[in-house]
Amino acid sequence: METGRGVHELTLPPDSFTGTLLSLEGISDAQVILNGPTGCKFYHAHISDRQFLRALPRIPVCECSLGQARIPCTGLDGDDYTAGSVHKNEQILPVIAAYHPGLIIIVNSPGAALIGDDLDRFIASAGLRHRSLAIETTPASHPAPEGFTVAALQVLRYLSPEKHDPIPKKVNLVGISLLHKYWEGDVTEIKRLLALMGVEVGATLVAGSSAEELRQSADASCNLVICGEYGLKLAQWYQSEYHIPFVMLPEGAPVGFDATRLWIQEAADVLGVDPAPALHDIRRARERAYRQLMYARHQSGLPKGATFAIAADSSLALPLATWLYSYLGMVPVGIATMPGSIPSYDDALNNFLESHGYGEVWQSFPGPETADIVFTDGHTGGLLMKEGRCRSSMEIALPSEDYTSFIPRSIMGVSGAMNILEETMKKLRTIS
Repeated sequence: METGRGVHELTLPPDSFTGTLLSLEGISDAQVILNGPTGCKFYHAHISDRQFLRALPRIPVCECSLGQARIPCTGLDGDDYTAGSVHKNEQILPVIAAYHPGLIIIVNSPGAALIGDDLDRFIASAGLRHRSLAIETTPASHPAPEGFTVAALQVLRYLSPEKHDPIPKKVNLVGISLLHKYWEGDVTEIKRLLALMGVEVGATLVAGSSAEELRQSADASCNLVICGEYGLKLAQWYQSEYHIPFVMLPEGAPVGFDATRLWIQEAADVLGVDPAPALHDIRRARERAYRQLMYARHQSGLPKGATFAIAADSSLALPLATWLYSYLGMVPVGIATMPGSIPSYDDALNNFLESHGYGEVWQSFPGPETADIVFTDGHTGGLLMKEGRCRSSMEIALPSEDYTSFIPRSIMGVSGAMNILEETMKKLRTIS
């Protein structure tokens, strides 16, 4: 029987350059410009546009050959790498500034960073220092979370959030990005649960908030870390600069009923609020899920004993794997975490698998057995199904399969748990 392959042999995880661009594209009113060849732009512009629909002014092609509102590009060619890109940067900035009144961020592609052009000088000569900044280098070939956090910190330092007395019951959500497949639904669901406790959400770092919301983000009483890979360093920066405490669960992101309950209780303890309304909401969903699961079990025996594999960020893989095993009685056959994982989450997941006799599946994906269902990105899931390495797959990460979704979805909180349950049962019934 074929043994499991490493996750890197099956898919290409997003790198730090992708993390950088999608971190900046998560600012709702920022215009990101790429100083680089067009080949570095199109994939990121496509992902950004699909993940975060927003109205930005269209730059007329007749005035600027860059042509697209999402990540317009200087279009560097071979001559620019030897003679410099001065003329293209001097051309693009006034055109963008004329059509976009807000924050402008210029990012060098990894290759353009070797040219050595002074982007800050172009910004100064265009009279745009008050609303523009340059990211000269990105941590090339590093994991996506590193590029995400480095870029986000540069923007935060530039915006310099105003120091305020903390507002009681106000929080920021930290560590959510356009790289997360269902980020909008997840943010909506987490806000809903927090609102049940009277907690207000200020900024989401960095997905969906405006530059002004980021400037006002230092008035929060607490930062709630959703995914540690993308949020821990940001939360630590706020703690160091503004003395804002943060919550990051050792159990990972709020995926599944148990992790969501723990996440809510920890947030409530730090904020000094009553978690009862949110916990009641979770309990009602569990009761409904229990009835449906008991009916399904009487009909088919599912999902108990069905096998699963996971390839995901450690903050998602840890709570998802423990929930599928402990709550549904499913059996892990292959689990791997993506580059940039949180070491403590990796250790916790490894220890969990070892303690239940499944140590051999750790960092083996999709595993030596054919999984009944794989939880991973759309491309990898589709590839494994074509190879016969799994019987079904649920997409929980990017890159996505090419389908259009009209209903907002999530994988976190109560609605996320119900979505995972429904999709899991639907797919298992299809293959049974």
